[in-house]
Amino acid sequence: MGNPVVHFEIAGPDGPALQQFYRDLFGWNVQAQGGEMGNYGLAQANEGGIGGGIMETTDDMPASNYVTFYIQVDDLQAALDKLSGMGGTAVVPPTEIAPGMGSFAMFTDPAHNAIGLYSLPHEWDGEMPPKGNAPPVVHFEVGGSDAEALNDFYTGTFGWRTTLMQAMNYRLVAQEPEGIGGGIFQHRADMPPNAPSVAVMVDDLQAYLDKAVSLGATALMQPNEIPGGFGSLAIFTDIAGNRISLFKAPEDPAGPQD
Repeated sequence: MGNPVVHFEIAGPDGPALQQFYRDLFGWNVQAQGGEMGNYGLAQANEGGIGGGIMETTDDMPASNYVTFYIQVDDLQAALDKLSGMGGTAVVPPTEIAPGMGSFAMFTDPAHNAIGLYSLPHEWDGEMPPKGNAPPVVHFEVGGSDAEALNDFYTGTFGWRTTLMQAMNYRLVAQEPEGIGGGIFQHRADMPPNAPSVAVMVDDLQAYLDKAVSLGATALMQPNEIPGGFGSLAIFTDIAGNRISLFKAPEDPAGPQD
C-alpha cells in the first residue's frame, strides 16, 4: 500500500482574499485558524475528496502559482532520508504544526516541485471530522521534464501505483485509502513553469469556469473531453495566478474505455 495524498495547499499574496475567492466559487468552508497558525485558512474536506489549506505566501515562496499537496507518512524524518537518497531534497525539517494538529516537512523532488509530508499527531484517535457537500478536490498532478524518472522517484519513495497512458505520456496514480489519486505528466515547453496542481470535481464545467472568471480568475482552457473516456476538464488561474483544474466525471457509468 502506498502513502496517500491527504491535504492540498493554495497560496497567494493576499491570503484572506484568496480564501474568500474559494468560498465564493465552490462554497468551501474555509476557517482562518488564528493563534499559532495565523490566518491560515483550513478548508474542510468534502465528500469524495480531501481537505486543504489556503494561505498567504511568504518571502521564501513563489510569488505566483503556489499549489502543492501533502503525502501522509508515519515517520517524517525517515521519509526525508529515503527521498534524499533518491534525488529529492529536504527543504523543511519535521515541524509540529500546532498541538494536536500533527507535524509536517517539505521537500523538492527531482523536477524541483515543492511537496509536503504530513504525519498524524501522536494522540490521534482514528476519528476523522465529518465532510461537507461542496465540490471536492479529487485529483493532484505533478510534472517534470522527465516523467519516467519522476514516476520512478514517487513509486520508489512512496509506493505509489501508476498506470502509463501511452498516447499522453501521462501516468495515472492510483488512489490510496484516505487519499486521492493523481497524475504524473511530461512537462512541455509551451506549459507554464513547473508547479503541482489540483483538480476540483464539479457537475457543470462551463458554469464554474464562468463563475471563476466573474470572481477575477482567468480561463486557461475551455471544457474539453479527456481522451479515453476519463471525463472532461477545464482550467483556470485564480486571483493569485494559481493553476487549478475543474473536472467532470464521465457520463458513461461503465467508465474509461481502452
